[in-house]
Formats: sequence, C-alpha cells, structure tokens
Amino acid sequence: MPLQGINGEVVQENYGFAFPMRIVGSSRTVRVIVANEALVIEDRTAADDELQAELEDHMSSFESLAGEIFDLGRVTADGIVLITADDLVSSFG
Repeated sequence: MPLQGINGEVVQENYGFAFPMRIVGSSRTVRVIVANEALVIEDRTAADDELQAELEDHMSSFESLAGEIFDLGRVTADGIVLITADDLVSSFG
C-alpha cells in the first residue's frame, strides 16, 4: 500500500527530523524520519533550522522516497520509515 502525505508537525529528533504519513486506504500512519545526513546543504554543516527548511522545501520528494522505501517493506516493527543519505544516492544515482 502506498503512503500519502498528511498535514502533520515536523519534529526534530536527535538524528534527524520526523513527520507522519498515512497508509492509503487506512487510518494507520507511519513516522518518517529523514536523517540529518540526508539534509546536507552544499557539503557543509548547517544549523538545525537550515536543515528543517531544506526538508520542508523538498517535502514532496521526501514523501515520494518514503513511499518507495515503504513499498519495499523497509519499515520497522514500530512503524518507522528511515531515509538516509544512502537512500538519496540510490534514488538519484
């Protein structure tokens, strides 16, 4: 089942930013976490607010990638889809 973007709060975590997505055809949601390493801005260290702005600027791309990862079955038992820098490289490489 694919994922659908919903209006939900982006929350900063220790290792990245999290936001919810809904499983299409159900009321269940998963938590998507985009690791900080996937939000590198021009190969430099960025402040947390810059990283969050980068995520929000490209939210639709991250939602699409989360859907692909979900469809591959890469979801933890507690409903987390993790997006890392490696996922971006394989997606665009």
